[in-house]
Amino acid sequence: MRPYISAFRMSLSEQVTYRFGFFFARLRGLFVLVTLFFVWSAVSMKTGFFAGYSREELMTYVFGAHILRSLVFGSQSRRIASEIHDGTFSLFLVRPVNHFLFYYARELSERLLLGFFAVLEVGIIVVFFDSTFLFPSHLSVFFFVFLSVFLSHMLYYCMSYGMSMLAFWSREAMGPRFLFEWILEFLSGAFFPVSIVATNVALVFLFFALPFIYLVFMPLTIYLERVPGNQLFLSFVWQGMWIAIVAGLLRALWRRGLRAYTGEGI
Repeated sequence: MRPYISAFRMSLSEQVTYRFGFFFARLRGLFVLVTLFFVWSAVSMKTGFFAGYSREELMTYVFGAHILRSLVFGSQSRRIASEIHDGTFSLFLVRPVNHFLFYYARELSERLLLGFFAVLEVGIIVVFFDSTFLFPSHLSVFFFVFLSVFLSHMLYYCMSYGMSMLAFWSREAMGPRFLFEWILEFLSGAFFPVSIVATNVALVFLFFALPFIYLVFMPLTIYLERVPGNQLFLSFVWQGMWIAIVAGLLRALWRRGLRAYTGEGI
């Protein structure tokens, strides 16, 4: 347990140490938040509604998505590709440390810190622009939202970890990963509710076939209390199933990757 606690503290220390990069990363995120705020505020200003969402719901979705992007979408697993290429990955093969859990500890530290600042940023924007942030009518909703966000966090980490393992076979692993992250943010509903552009048939397909909407769209839909009780349980089942599927693929990639790994760069 001690190595993972050390990894957690190390990641936290790095975030605090490199203040300049941290500040500009948050400034960029704040710029995206303000831009989305004005866009969705403008399209819903005339009637107070847009695509089945009230103006207050849209604003709450935008603010919630900003927080979820910080809590769910991580970057620590990007280091794995460079470690495989320069050979430092070999250190994990001779130490009694689980590589997956080690990087998860680093990821968790970063997500909690960035999530904290995202909440502060949302609070500042809400107060500065005198906007509305809706709260659920039942306290039990917070429990379901927390569970959904945790599962989203785990699902993204497994997918991100798997994309980094492409480095076992290619030195250009960061290219596919960048494309994966770019597409995923749009498909997950990080910038707008997926239901705005999807037909009913497409929504059914997405609900049962793709994992992406469970990263941002589904937790926020639960928060806005737009998920019926029978579908609420089903959404958790599908999140769990996708985590199990991706974890199974990770295990297979790990085994094949170790056979392909040459320790180049040692």
